[in-house]
Amino acid sequence: MVLLVIPEEPLAFASAGCTQSEREALLQFKLGLKDPSNRLSSWGGDGDCCGWSGVICDNLTSHVLELHLRTLSEKEYYAFNATGDYDKFWERSAFRGKISKSLLNLKNLKHLDLSNNNFEGIRIPKFLGSMGSLRYLNLHGAGFGGMIPHQLGNLSNLQYLILEKFTYYFENKYVESLHWLSSLTSLEFLDLSFVNLSKALDWLDVMNKLPSLVELHLSGSSLNHKAPPLPNVNFHHFLFLICQ
Repeated sequence: MVLLVIPEEPLAFASAGCTQSEREALLQFKLGLKDPSNRLSSWGGDGDCCGWSGVICDNLTSHVLELHLRTLSEKEYYAFNATGDYDKFWERSAFRGKISKSLLNLKNLKHLDLSNNNFEGIRIPKFLGSMGSLRYLNLHGAGFGGMIPHQLGNLSNLQYLILEKFTYYFENKYVESLHWLSSLTSLEFLDLSFVNLSKALDWLDVMNKLPSLVELHLSGSSLNHKAPPLPNVNFHHFLFLICQ
């Protein structure tokens, strides 16, 4: 008797589209925004939210992994437009409004970019510190003001943190201490340019204790030169240190 063995076909893992909870979270987030140029026109209808503008999902699970919602910087704008008024472009393109807590339902979100928008008059939401999957957070020039919340120190998986403000745009972003940064042991890139650090006497000690940090930007940050001297300097791991 001949035994015929038929090989099993490999299992196919077809994506079923984004989950209903994550779809609703994105729609709630959209409701809080003012979108003058209707950049989020694809957000809605019956389509898969993984196909919406600025949304990137996992190919297998369809969980939302990244949100790219930045507005072009002035340098980028003129790179694509030989002529034109950037200020007018920014006014009609930048997102405004509020940041909805619905983002907390994006449990797998690793990348959040809200840079170059116009959230003037509100502070960086404290609840962002509860988005534990984040690896990349970019709030450069997004208009947030006030004290940077220490809750961001809960983002233990964070590798890139960009809080730089526009040099010509009033945001009054500041800290009184940088102790919260000490727990960001995975942090590789940190930009606090033009954030007021004048009250942060611990800035030198904190930066010295971040084991993974390789690039640090502190231009225009009003560094407090009364910071206590370091008994052991550990800056040999830096590739770039910018403190103009």
